[in-house]
Amino acid sequence: MPTRPWPEKFLVAFSLAGPQRELVRAIAEAVEQRLGHGTVFFDEWYEHYLAGEGADLKLQKIYGTQSTLAVLCVSKDYDDRPWTRAEYEAIRARMFKARASRDQRERLAVLPLRVGDGDVEGILETTIAPDVRERSAAEVAQLIGDRLGLIEPGLTTAQAGTSADPHWPASPPTLSWPMADHSGAREAFAQLLTAGVDQRYLPIRGASETGKSHITRQMLANALAIPDLACGRFDFKGTTDMDREINALVQELGVPAPSPGSRLDDRLRQILDGLKQRARPTLLIFDTYEMAGDAADWIEKQLLPSLIRAAWLRVVIAGQKLPDTAGAVWSAVAQPTLQLVPPPAEEWFDYGRQHHDDLTLAFVEEACRRASNRASLLAQLLGPAF
Repeated sequence: MPTRPWPEKFLVAFSLAGPQRELVRAIAEAVEQRLGHGTVFFDEWYEHYLAGEGADLKLQKIYGTQSTLAVLCVSKDYDDRPWTRAEYEAIRARMFKARASRDQRERLAVLPLRVGDGDVEGILETTIAPDVRERSAAEVAQLIGDRLGLIEPGLTTAQAGTSADPHWPASPPTLSWPMADHSGAREAFAQLLTAGVDQRYLPIRGASETGKSHITRQMLANALAIPDLACGRFDFKGTTDMDREINALVQELGVPAPSPGSRLDDRLRQILDGLKQRARPTLLIFDTYEMAGDAADWIEKQLLPSLIRAAWLRVVIAGQKLPDTAGAVWSAVAQPTLQLVPPPAEEWFDYGRQHHDDLTLAFVEEACRRASNRASLLAQLLGPAF
């Protein structure tokens, strides 16, 4: 994790209890993406400053006077912890002072958000604490940014644009899809590329010769057409020439290729670490997952769990076998698995007519029979190269 600078004053400071750390961390990252590096206080990011004696006094200063907006994360856990009680003393003093102030901005400088069940002593029944447990991190970041804009008008746009996902399309993009059917894959992929989505992983399962590789290549071609989107495709079937596959993967990712000679999972980890340093919108596509070998452990235990917090990252995995979503910590960010089946002859005919005016349905039906519905053969036969 890159070192964050210590500012004279934070724009936003989060006060939270440990059990809600994962939820609040994702929100804090989305807010920092909006406002800029080093503008948000989240305790574990500043361990180097808090370590040692007097940490309680340092925290009280941050929440009391050294932040423009203090975000109070409400839950019973918050009320039960000695450290959060120390933080809350400074926040309560700030709230008490604000009640007597004529400056409306001071009254807006504490924002309570509900992140768990239970209440915090001293929070009045008339206090509205928006429940953010069912909202995306991007939506909560928007809420916090809007509140900050009331305190310091123009600050959020001056710091960093107006979107938590600045380079993801605001609505599903129109995709080029020159293939037979598989419209479900097209629609799911377009949704995956949209800003602010909660589901960031698209699994595609299909038997051999159902068109998985053709689909993933088409996905990459579409992603390359989106400005400022880093993207790459890795086919585990090609790991007999690992250097070539790795170089193809990083070509449009904007990170250096890892040093040759190490294990595949270690190389992929290095690439992900480089992407985390940039934290810009990124799409990773993996094909032929059943041949992932040792890299499957890295994907299921490192890459996919990282999607919970990485709003900038999207992943597609295709194969006859896929990571098991049931009970996985990352299941909430996974789209339903797309099950591919071979398109019927009528849909291959519609595809072929785009390239050959004299094509007949009878010819396509015979081609499907002779090719045993193998997508790779039919795409070559009926596509532009016919």
